[in-house]
Amino acid sequence: MTDARCPIRALRAALFAAVCVVLSATGHALQSAHQVPPGSLLLAFGATAALAWAASGRRRGPLSIGAGLVAVQGVLHLTFAGGQAHHHAGHGTGGSAVEVAASAASAASAVPTAGMLATHLLAGAVCALWLARGEAALFRLARTAFVPLRPPLTAVRLPAAPRPPRARPVTADRPRHGVVLAHTLSRRGPPVLAAPRATALGATSV
Repeated sequence: MTDARCPIRALRAALFAAVCVVLSATGHALQSAHQVPPGSLLLAFGATAALAWAASGRRRGPLSIGAGLVAVQGVLHLTFAGGQAHHHAGHGTGGSAVEVAASAASAASAVPTAGMLATHLLAGAVCALWLARGEAALFRLARTAFVPLRPPLTAVRLPAAPRPPRARPVTADRPRHGVVLAHTLSRRGPPVLAAPRATALGATSV
């Protein structure tokens, strides 16, 4: 399951629609001996891409994928057959007889022959193989082709902006215990001896 806003989801849907429409249109043109008009190709591509984008919203099982591919091939066959009949009717100049013939040809081409049915089933099988292996192989090839471009792209980098100096937190003056001062001045000397006092003759000193 991929997010609806993810560009990879739209890219996967467009790749699947391109593979599916190209294979189906090629087989249909070979079986009908007529080219598919460009308008029908654009219409088929848009419808297939929209269906693929909607179906990729959640994980699908093999049965639902197979049934969806068969349904898509049926819709593509009707789109191509209708486009061919309209294209041939637009180039006719015989009035109502041409319109009747074009309508009959359109009705006949809408019913697939055995070869046409086999061609569209083969195109559906190839589309299933694309979903299983081809898509992963293409993205792996794209990553491999992008690897040589990584060193030049990573080498060119803009210089980072200089970081502002970090302000040191202001701390209050605290008494520092265990700090050894490099320069000390001691003003304390030896104890001063008391000088003997002279006393009067015959007096005893206390």
